[in-house]
Amino acid sequence: MGRQLRRLDRGLRRLPRRVRVALVLNPSKGGWERVLDRVTAAATEAGWPPPTVHLTTREETGRSQASDAAAEGVELVVVAGGDGTVRAVAHGLSGTGVELAIVPTGTANLLAHNLSLPRSIPAAVQVALTGRARPVDLGIAHVDDEVRDLPFVVLAGMGHDAATVAATRPALKERIGWPAYVAPAAVSALRRPVPVTVRHDGGDPEHMRVWSVLAANCTRVRAGVHIAPGGLVDDGLFDVLEMTVTRPGHWVGVAAKGVFRLPGDVAGLSTRASREVEIVSEEPLHVQLDGDVVGPARRLHVRCLQHALLVRSR
Repeated sequence: MGRQLRRLDRGLRRLPRRVRVALVLNPSKGGWERVLDRVTAAATEAGWPPPTVHLTTREETGRSQASDAAAEGVELVVVAGGDGTVRAVAHGLSGTGVELAIVPTGTANLLAHNLSLPRSIPAAVQVALTGRARPVDLGIAHVDDEVRDLPFVVLAGMGHDAATVAATRPALKERIGWPAYVAPAAVSALRRPVPVTVRHDGGDPEHMRVWSVLAANCTRVRAGVHIAPGGLVDDGLFDVLEMTVTRPGHWVGVAAKGVFRLPGDVAGLSTRASREVEIVSEEPLHVQLDGDVVGPARRLHVRCLQHALLVRSR
């Protein structure tokens, strides 16, 4: 470990040209002080200006802090927090050209996982300060008739998948991480499909009964599962999963597709690529955006903003 840290320190000393950095930190997540100390020390060593620091609150979860940082003229925003904080900061930086770097300190850390970012704070900080920026798409959701834009970077879902998220105890999720979803998922798997209409890219509405509809901007969730094998974070399209599971046996094929990255559709699950999707339900259903529950709602509309973000990775 000592040798690894020395290598990281040497890498941080070889930082590129003078860069103005802002930190957006979620103080409710452990490790944010280490991120602050490490980025500040690296900036000092490189002769950069001291990073500006913005702490999130329950009311201001990261969007306004990121927007303020961009308005200050910074070139890089480093965010330390979980998926909700990353999503809010990404929304604030959308379309600005300011680079985003992620130090994952949350539970699932889904975007960081899809970008293969390190899990340790020292290694993640090194990538944040020395990595290359790559374009990443941003999803924008609207529920019911609200005009407010709701961002997501990984996944939007309507139906029983969101009900699973809603049924997961936050305290247990904080304590043990993503395995907290297992028990609620087992219960939700037995629920019957519900009637909805789905409209892709402004086309004709399609009537179907679904367990859930998911719009995936990334491919991977936890436990080695690929929800949309072959999906890309920068192609301007969602992989839309229409889960029409009607019997327990269908879950075998669905699970095999996710674990073994099988191409093509299977019984109970079909996938298509779309830039814009609208789901309308006869009854209110839960909606989830990157694992945070919204709703219940009768309508979910999502659209993909291609290359809205520049995110640093290895």
